[in-house]
Amino acid sequence: MTGVTKTELISTPIVASNTAFPDDECHRLPSTDAEKRIVEALPQVSACVVVSARLEGRVKTDVLLQLHADVDQHADYEPAVRAALDDAEAETLRRVFVIGLERDFPEGSPGDRDALARWHYAELLGARLLGGGPGVDRVPVATERVPVDFAGPGSGEGELSWGQREIWQAMTRQGNWLPLGGVKPLDPGTTVQDIADELAYVYGRFPSMRTRLRFDERARPYQVLFAEGRTHLEVFDAADGDAAADELATAVAAHYERHPYDMRAEWPVRMAVVRQGGAATRMVVMMHHLALDGGGAETMLRDVAERATEPPTGLQQLELAAWQYSPAGRRQTDRAMRYFGELLRAMPVPTFPASADPRRPPWWTAEYSSPALPSALALLAARTGADLARVTTAGYAIALARVTGVNPVLLRPVIGNRFRRQLADVVCHASQAAFVLLDTRGTVEDVIERTGPASMNALKHSFYDPEQLDELVRRIGEERGAKLDVASFVNYRRVAPATPEPVSAPTREEFAAQCAASVFRWAGQRNDPVERLFINFDDAPGAVRITIEADTRALAPAQIERVARGIEEVAVEAALQEGLDTGVVSGG
Repeated sequence: MTGVTKTELISTPIVASNTAFPDDECHRLPSTDAEKRIVEALPQVSACVVVSARLEGRVKTDVLLQLHADVDQHADYEPAVRAALDDAEAETLRRVFVIGLERDFPEGSPGDRDALARWHYAELLGARLLGGGPGVDRVPVATERVPVDFAGPGSGEGELSWGQREIWQAMTRQGNWLPLGGVKPLDPGTTVQDIADELAYVYGRFPSMRTRLRFDERARPYQVLFAEGRTHLEVFDAADGDAAADELATAVAAHYERHPYDMRAEWPVRMAVVRQGGAATRMVVMMHHLALDGGGAETMLRDVAERATEPPTGLQQLELAAWQYSPAGRRQTDRAMRYFGELLRAMPVPTFPASADPRRPPWWTAEYSSPALPSALALLAARTGADLARVTTAGYAIALARVTGVNPVLLRPVIGNRFRRQLADVVCHASQAAFVLLDTRGTVEDVIERTGPASMNALKHSFYDPEQLDELVRRIGEERGAKLDVASFVNYRRVAPATPEPVSAPTREEFAAQCAASVFRWAGQRNDPVERLFINFDDAPGAVRITIEADTRALAPAQIERVARGIEEVAVEAALQEGLDTGVVSGG
């Protein structure tokens, strides 16, 4: 990488042009020597590139650092970078990247500063985003690429729908296209052509799969729906045996997951087949999160299995976006903003007291598998008449309040929105995160009871313009003289049984044995940002699996583990003792 170095200082710190965005409004920092000042202030830095852009009226700046080989690649360099900038420059700073650590250049590292700046500029806009996953030592090479032509009803261009814009904001905030997919074994006798036909069906039936992004002169994204197009199904040949097929399919999936996505030029589906002896034995699918959410995935899998031919019901994404930006849609989002405003004015500040043990990398992921939770939560649901999602949310809020000492607890439940008639069968990203502000004092039953109306209000107001919400959070934060941290998300993904089974109450000794069998493990660390706190609840064989991603600057590693174990503790103790006091005394 070339750029500003200790021996060669370049006086033009911002690359403002980008051939992919000929008319964009870009921004140069007020000073022309920002890179020089950063390099001189940080002896660990061998080269620096600063990239800024004016995005919808606001300037955002990223600083890319190349470090000397003998320094700590995981240290937090943002405070020193911020200190090297003047106040106006620092106000625009979004992120500091360490090249070679947090960035992945599959085509090879750009050989010059301008190329690197142009490459990163596309990411700053959200036009090209990095992937996730561990990557592979050797990228598999396809034996062939089968062309797949597709066509479907509808075409045009329009705004992103609210759900699409909310997930696109998360993707750009995290610098990640948030891959969805995996590996699927194929039935004996499946041919490559069968899978090519399935891929053509997916593109033809679902408009979200025929959609790309376009950016206007203000760098605002719009979705473009195509009536037809061509993609490719990649075919990889493996040696005989299940192990060889699984290993190759896993490597292909990891490569697909890791490789950056250009949202302007690439179709939303990456699909491959692993072939053995002429037969297709494994299928690999990866899609970016803008194309669909969990509810959309269920609809897509159902229609693919049935090869449904009747037209999809509900509003497709362009129609949906048009309604949302109509007067009726504005009234809907205005109602949500009035309700959210009440909660934002009442929420405690800060949401998370400063962590006593921040780490580098800052974002840690934990997994907790609890055999005790299925019975404990079911018993509480039976006693209170609440559903499992409400009981789980209440138990989590109590555990979080105990750990942070903050009450009431602000949560952002991810709402699928599929209960809305116009979204029931639409394959696109419709989920949005609403707000719950929950007082966790009193008994566990008290909190479960409060969770009911809070959850209903969250459902009712989970259909809104996320840009309007961003402005509301900023404005109320200014009114209160504090930065409102609302990035605490809950994603309940357990599947309710069609016919609930009778629950037998374990004894205290049986619960103790189940708790002793629970497994906690750290599942990863990363420099790439995720949300401040994101918790998932999933079904696992004989257990409930809790996954927590958290910023250790908000929750120390020990606190993350205490939250996971605390959910189980609350549920089990409340299942054994009716009227259990939560032990929370603050706030309210």
